[in-house]
Amino acid sequence: MKIPRDIESLMRKLGLTLNEMKVYMLLLNSGPLTAKEISDYADVPFSKVYIVLKSLEEKGWISSARERPIRYVALSPDEAVKKAKVKREKEWEEAASKIIPMLQPIYDARTVPETPEVWIVRGEENVSSKVIDLVLKSQYELLLAIHARMESLFEKASLLERMGGLYNPTHIRILIPRELVDDAECFLKFGAELRYRENMFGGGVISDAKEALLLLGDSGRVSTAIWSTHSSLIYLAKLYFEKLWESSKKIEV
Repeated sequence: MKIPRDIESLMRKLGLTLNEMKVYMLLLNSGPLTAKEISDYADVPFSKVYIVLKSLEEKGWISSARERPIRYVALSPDEAVKKAKVKREKEWEEAASKIIPMLQPIYDARTVPETPEVWIVRGEENVSSKVIDLVLKSQYELLLAIHARMESLFEKASLLERMGGLYNPTHIRILIPRELVDDAECFLKFGAELRYRENMFGGGVISDAKEALLLLGDSGRVSTAIWSTHSSLIYLAKLYFEKLWESSKKIEV
């Protein structure tokens, strides 16, 4: 099937491969067809036609009827293009939410002279204030590992109230021990991903890959923490968090 060059160019911009274009244009012109008919008429190898059809369905360009044999039909171009736009925008937003925390620190380190700093934060009230400060200032990504009961780190009700309204970081991941699952579910309304581990030794907060707060102490009391803006220390803290995250279990709500 020969597709006009201008149409081919435009459909490529909408994310279609050449085989997908051939199948869609065929269905648009002919109406419902079986996979075998599509393979024959569109000149797409039968070994590939189901892959092409599945991709077109996922992209919102065609649909299939629940009958035997299964027949495929083209959706209207207007509907298909709108679905393609929504899908592309969603993929773009997801990619942007992940790439910004990865690349922004590199840009910041290059454009701003680095002044590595490390502080020891002592006292439960001071540690609590620093946890809340890092949580609330996060704009792109918040990584939070909580090993102690929340009441020992911050006043939960007050923090949740302050997180309401304008607080909306792109990506929040919270890692907790199994016994704190009920404590952490309140963060779900802020779009947080929650996972748990059987045991956790220590905790911490990483805000936008710019600041890290390492919480020291047992599960009953957190009175000392290490706060740093040093890029290498933050990198190691995030690397450790990712390792723990990979081996943790998702919380089903």
